[in-house]
Amino acid sequence: SDVSPDDVDRDPGSVTDQRLQQGQAMRRTMETVDTGVTGDIDFRAPSVRDNPARTVAGLVVVLAGLAAVVGLDAVPDLPFGNGVVAGISISAIATGALALVRRLFTDYETAETADVEYRESVTVPGSAFDDTLAGAIHGLSRTRVDARRDATERLQRAAVSIYAQAERIPEAEAREAVASGTWTDDPVAAQFLSAESSVSATGDQVRSLVGRRTKLSTDTDRVLAELAALAPGLDAADWADETTDTDRPSTVRTTGRRRRQVDRRTNRWTGLTGLGLLAVGVGIWAGHSAVPPSLMVAAATVVGAAGYVYLSSPPPVELAVERELSATDPAPGEAVTVTVRVTNESDDLLPDLRLVDGVPSAVRVVDGSPRFATALRAGETVSFSYTVEAVRGDHPFDPVHVVARDFSGALERERYVPSGEGTVLSCALDLSAAEEIPVHPQTARRVGRVVTDTGGSGVELHSVREYQRGDPLSRIDWNRVARSGEFATLLFREEHAATVVVLVDARAEAYVAPRVDAPSAVDHSIAAADVVVASLVAAGDSVGLAALSPERCWLEPRGGATQAARARSLLERHPAFDGNRPEGTFYGEFAERRLRRELPSDAQLVLCSPLADDDAVDIVRQLHARGFPVTVLSPDVTAGASTGQRLAAIERAMRISRLRRAGVRVVDWNTDNPLETAIDAAQRRWSA
Repeated sequence: SDVSPDDVDRDPGSVTDQRLQQGQAMRRTMETVDTGVTGDIDFRAPSVRDNPARTVAGLVVVLAGLAAVVGLDAVPDLPFGNGVVAGISISAIATGALALVRRLFTDYETAETADVEYRESVTVPGSAFDDTLAGAIHGLSRTRVDARRDATERLQRAAVSIYAQAERIPEAEAREAVASGTWTDDPVAAQFLSAESSVSATGDQVRSLVGRRTKLSTDTDRVLAELAALAPGLDAADWADETTDTDRPSTVRTTGRRRRQVDRRTNRWTGLTGLGLLAVGVGIWAGHSAVPPSLMVAAATVVGAAGYVYLSSPPPVELAVERELSATDPAPGEAVTVTVRVTNESDDLLPDLRLVDGVPSAVRVVDGSPRFATALRAGETVSFSYTVEAVRGDHPFDPVHVVARDFSGALERERYVPSGEGTVLSCALDLSAAEEIPVHPQTARRVGRVVTDTGGSGVELHSVREYQRGDPLSRIDWNRVARSGEFATLLFREEHAATVVVLVDARAEAYVAPRVDAPSAVDHSIAAADVVVASLVAAGDSVGLAALSPERCWLEPRGGATQAARARSLLERHPAFDGNRPEGTFYGEFAERRLRRELPSDAQLVLCSPLADDDAVDIVRQLHARGFPVTVLSPDVTAGASTGQRLAAIERAMRISRLRRAGVRVVDWNTDNPLETAIDAAQRRWSA
């Protein structure tokens, strides 16, 4: 690309040569990246010429040991007083000891497999605070001090913000109240967040060792109980029924799997030769006059095992993979059984074969395991099955991760083997218009379903005015004409169509769930967007679609069945909604300004968001204040099983309170119940 046309005209031969060299270099680079085979290891079987001294010495020891086994005294008596013998003994002991010490500092290297059983990059709200509390109790001395300080400051900031919002006072006054302890009637909570607070880290460590609950944990729970009482609409009594699932991590596999095809030595038998040398050296030293046959036999066994490891080669990986799905077009949430068949197409036995199927990152396993371990003879076929839960969109399976080892486990080959024709789990959304979505009275100048305060043609009577030339005869108040002879015109409330843009929060902060094996808030938001789009289109409104995400998504508001199909296609296949936590940076202020430029002047917004952070609240308030009415459908994915989860639930409740005070309609959706139930409850509150 850096060669100009003038260069081609002037010297085409040199340009061609240059491009050929560049192409060859690029091809070599791509081959290195594709295979990923390390260059510091050669898996061909070593020969005597590779290291003749080591081979000869090993054979001598092995033969001498075998001779000792059959009773032949093949080792001559060597007087210990001889300096040569003493030197050999000391050298053998030193070399063997160094080899064993080296083994202590050599890591066992083997393939790392992804946690394909769980959804990718889903976190539990409050897990970061739980990690901080754990570090404050179980960490090292300096780490405990820093973690306790961080946990206390985090609670102090939350208390100041929540108390200021609940009491409607400036944060400066709330900060003074928290520091002085006057913000609550609970003396323990007041003391914990006061300026004079001090908790003994040593005492908490002792309590933890004896199995008692730490004072830090109990005091933190007292603070959270007081903060929960200040949060409107939060029932802290439900937390007592929840327990923490300690068997599952709070975060799961990260994005961007590395698919390197690597040949490696696992270092499993590092130090084995040193053990044999140490046995010989100690035997010479202890025997004083001769090498004991028993130690020679032991040394021969160890050296023989080391020789086998050194001379062995890894098994070839020539596999054929077939994958079959039990359902080709499943509905969202339907269980799909995946069956994987693997055939050994080589002529060699695979003594240790480990397989991990490439489950799509947005799909979670609900039954069985995508992992399988076996030994596979030449030409043999094995199969294993597991069950996944279907989610909207197209999800191609990754190649099967294969790890093959030899009999000793010292050599390992790591490969990624794709299935023959590739496998894609496709799940279409079912746009349902069963629920009527409430919208603001801001409408477009088209006939629709929203009753306005403007008088004109409609159904509901608005007002009566004097007759004007050109008024339709059907709107003349003939009763008044009959009574008084005066002509008057009836005006009805006009019904206009609304222009609504459905906005889905698909930022990294929105990929949260109450458990790592549960659907994320983004999944619930997309399900809500599905219902909203279908219902608004069926009601005759103009509907658009957008996303809060580093991946730009914008569908201009329109009406009709074609628009519903466009929105469904985006929800199923757009990168912003593919179920993977976005890796790019999201700039909220820039995204809010860009959205305002794209929105029609009469548009309103329906935001589907878990409200997991303050940035979402700030974006909503900015849009609402600038003349774009916002309704928020917020799936509640918080839990109360841990201290951090309770804190996250309190903070979310306060965010909802802030939005409602700013005039924003919020539908607080408990995802254990249907969305329609939450919408009906919210409508009753709005009409009250």
